[in-house]
Amino acid sequence: RADGLFSPGGEASAAMPTHLLAASFSPVWLDDDEDSEDSEDSEAEPSEDAEEEEEEVGEGGNDLDVDFEFFDPTEEDYHSVGDLIKNGTWEFVELNFAELADSVVGQGNIGTLIKSEADAGAAGGVNAEATLCAMLTVLNLRQFGKLSWPKELGAALIEKAKKHADAGTLQTLKALLQAPPGDGQEVGLMLSERFVNLPPQLVPPLHKALQEDIEWSCTTPECPLDERPFYRYGQFLGVARCFEAAASAGPPGQAAGGGKKGKASAAASAAAGGAVLNGFWYPRPEDELYVRKASWSFTFPVAATSDAS
Repeated sequence: RADGLFSPGGEASAAMPTHLLAASFSPVWLDDDEDSEDSEDSEAEPSEDAEEEEEEVGEGGNDLDVDFEFFDPTEEDYHSVGDLIKNGTWEFVELNFAELADSVVGQGNIGTLIKSEADAGAAGGVNAEATLCAMLTVLNLRQFGKLSWPKELGAALIEKAKKHADAGTLQTLKALLQAPPGDGQEVGLMLSERFVNLPPQLVPPLHKALQEDIEWSCTTPECPLDERPFYRYGQFLGVARCFEAAASAGPPGQAAGGGKKGKASAAASAAAGGAVLNGFWYPRPEDELYVRKASWSFTFPVAATSDAS
């Protein structure tokens, strides 16, 4: 699992709970030039069916060639998508994950999956095994309103906001979840799940693909005319995982202490991967970007999972 409980000392700590942050933001950030600065390491952007080859160094110094490919979600991905969602950011909610996974794989026009195949060295890749490494999609809450998961998800977020958000944010969240249909004002639930060690070069094209999917769905004759209004989003709603570190703890691999070591904690955490914003560490840099661009947000604690590390 890539999303265990984070401790700057490198160990799990029950006194340092995982935090989740609920946020709402406009689709404008998708093509903001400023955002590209956070991912300057990106190579040429592959298409949905393009293949990226990355080389990772395994234990013992052996090289492992891994091929990454972009796919549209299909019904064949039902179980792998369900597992990724259930064990991801939304595991704190008692959702009908079967329905949610079915909604994701049934919406082939919007959404992208990244899968990898690690070549075990067999001729013809006989022993190669495909693994779902990342998923990014948006589901219209009103479009799927007859299912149970939009209501369950909305109720869970409102319950968290009552305890951990200010009154203004709570009312804004309620208004967003109850927003009437309107051209260009649709509310989309962003589902962003990936392995934290996914090569960062793949993250920008993954988001670019989402933007292109939405634009295509709003303009192509292949999309039914009565369905296109659902994809004219005005706001995205999402939840990101972040971690709060003890003030006296140092960065990973460093003994706890104050002074310069304590001041260097945030910078060292960022250097080790992820990003830091307002005292919270985000293992995935794009989550910090979501929050920074959000119209509003609030954080709430969740219990550590049994396999936290």
